[in-house]
Amino acid sequence: MNEIEIIHNPFTVDTQFKINGQAPAAGCKLSSYKESRLQLWVERLFGELSDLFHGDNNFSIVFKGVESDFLDIQEAAQVVTTNGMQVELEWVETVPTEERLEQIRELMAEARKHPKFDQFIEDNDEVRQSIEEAFNRDFDVYVVATMSSGKSTLINAMLGRDLLPAANEATTATIARITDNDQKTEHFTAKRYNRSGQVVGHEYDVNLECLKEWNQLGDTQLIDIEGNITAIEERPSVRLVLTDTPGPNNSQDDEHQRTTMGFIQDSKRNPLILYVLNASQLSTNDDRNLLGLVAETMRKGGKQSKDRFIFVINKMDVFDPENGEDIPSVLERVNEYLTSNGIHNPLIYPVSANLTRLIRKPGDQHTRKERGDYKSMADLFSEEPSMDLLQYMPITSKVKRSLKEKKLSPLLSSSGLPAVEAMIDEYIDKYNFPHRLKRAYDAMNRAIEVGLNEAELIEQLDQNERQLEQLNEEIEALQQRQEKGFDTAAYKDKLEREGKTLPPETEKQLVELEATTDPVIRKLEARFDNKQETPVNIAEIRVQEAEEILQFHHKKLVNAYENLFNLTQEIIRKDLTADYQRYITDLFHESGLLELPILEGVRKAVSDISLNLAVKRDDIQEKQVVTGTREVKDSDWYNPFSWGRTKTVYEYGTETYVDLGALWEDRHMHIDMEFSKLVQNARDEIEAGKNRLTEQFVAFMTEEFELKFAELLNSLKEKITDREARGRAIAEARELHSWIKNFKAKLDSTLAV
Repeated sequence: MNEIEIIHNPFTVDTQFKINGQAPAAGCKLSSYKESRLQLWVERLFGELSDLFHGDNNFSIVFKGVESDFLDIQEAAQVVTTNGMQVELEWVETVPTEERLEQIRELMAEARKHPKFDQFIEDNDEVRQSIEEAFNRDFDVYVVATMSSGKSTLINAMLGRDLLPAANEATTATIARITDNDQKTEHFTAKRYNRSGQVVGHEYDVNLECLKEWNQLGDTQLIDIEGNITAIEERPSVRLVLTDTPGPNNSQDDEHQRTTMGFIQDSKRNPLILYVLNASQLSTNDDRNLLGLVAETMRKGGKQSKDRFIFVINKMDVFDPENGEDIPSVLERVNEYLTSNGIHNPLIYPVSANLTRLIRKPGDQHTRKERGDYKSMADLFSEEPSMDLLQYMPITSKVKRSLKEKKLSPLLSSSGLPAVEAMIDEYIDKYNFPHRLKRAYDAMNRAIEVGLNEAELIEQLDQNERQLEQLNEEIEALQQRQEKGFDTAAYKDKLEREGKTLPPETEKQLVELEATTDPVIRKLEARFDNKQETPVNIAEIRVQEAEEILQFHHKKLVNAYENLFNLTQEIIRKDLTADYQRYITDLFHESGLLELPILEGVRKAVSDISLNLAVKRDDIQEKQVVTGTREVKDSDWYNPFSWGRTKTVYEYGTETYVDLGALWEDRHMHIDMEFSKLVQNARDEIEAGKNRLTEQFVAFMTEEFELKFAELLNSLKEKITDREARGRAIAEARELHSWIKNFKAKLDSTLAV
């Protein structure tokens, strides 16, 4: 049997392979996976091993890493063993990720107590923001669905009370965000925000009637709710934020559909999406549009892009196996439906949210109808083995263990929803914790780098008088060179002459996005290429469907352009930082002719002066997020359009037929123009963002940098000329150096596997 050893570190994203005790050759495919996240290659692993051993498919695999990664190896192995491959698996356990995150949290508290090191964090906005984001406990789960899926019922089941209005009582026209807080066991608090982002309503103990009323008010943009989500246990390192998104076909605000689409398209944060489908009513236009977007998003990434979409098949209680409604056949139809929409091997979780809700709702609060429904469903699920929905779910051994530890009643377990809730916990452990841990580690390491540079610079002042005198002369020469300043005029002239063009990656994506529209329009055009006289009612349906498709594509493009704007800001910020480093190198070029190691320390210290473009970049981003809540000129740069849908009905309302070809001819030029306008507006916005960042860079170089540079050199000159001050500084630097080295060793150990 071929022995394979795999050590995977998901935090540093490093993998070590051994094949029968030997490291794989440089040209081996496995070697190319060394610096890739396991989820990007695990589904191909056994195929690669089979090729490597020329079809000898007997493997003994020892995996060392976190449990969630081992479960992915296990899942991949289960797939290939059904095809005859022999695989033995062994897991060498390592420290759980949540425990590591707590260790880093404790280290952060230790770092904050050191006044000097704390300053390294405070002085660098990018470091500080990264740390704050890494320790932000909130984890987003977005619930997405079309009408009649039972989405509100599902969320109420998770809350353990009837709080959100059901679709047949009040359409979900706003975004409701529910933050888990286990301290609030008796009530939920709520705030209502209007379109200007102002709090215009507050309830200490909110109820269903209040939320119905708020939901129907036209100026409601967001309802922010906080209370105990009973289905999820709040942990020290994470708390659930459950967002009820408006359905795309019942929103009173056109922007809400774009917001829902944005959650799906967010491949940077990769939030978890619960996509709720009605088991008894699968096919709708809205589902087809959204599922197409999901399929497109899933194709762009590795396993995480698939894992973050959980398809919850609700209302399974409407089927009765005694009447020939076979549950496996129902789920097969669901699988075929999703596959036909481009979603292959979906994670399907059949549930009865209503049964879960009624189990968790106190019996004395059941209505007469609910008592009847509960008895009927309880009998069905208890007496019919095929209604135990847990048996159809693709859950891991970890989720099974978690459900067993909760000691759920057989009826509650068979309702299916508790397994979905356990899957949320697994996703957090598998993806959210490692990402946060690495982000915190990288931010702390940046602060360490700055601290070590400063400590080593001061330590190098322990020199003889001649060397100090020479250093003092060079510092004065540096000051004189710098006093000439950053040549703002020359830099601007260079920009005007050469231009700071958009990054090639941005240009490539702009071209790709622009090319997505023509196929959509051409496909629609074929539906209007009808030489026959078309009945008015059929023409109206064609026009309505065409507009829905075009509006959906338009919103998808708006989100894609905004994501590209943010990506471009990151690239340009790095480019400007490189400009800054080149300027520092040029400034120290003549100093490099002197053999003074301390000058390298000065150069590093100057390089560590933070541009702080991250904060300003975020300020810019806020202007680009189109929420309709800010009175800024460019908040609606994308200019949503309507291409005359209301005219279509009335223009031909008294005729017996419609010439679809003529209708399309009348409309398609306007459609092309609107999409061309969107492309140009997006380009203009990205270009403007680039220019703003460049202007901020110039402002920094002509204002802040001069002060910080002078402060550093004056501090050094003082220590050179004042022996007593120099001695104190060197002693403090050595103490700081020792503390940082010890701290870094402890920090590194948190990521070790």
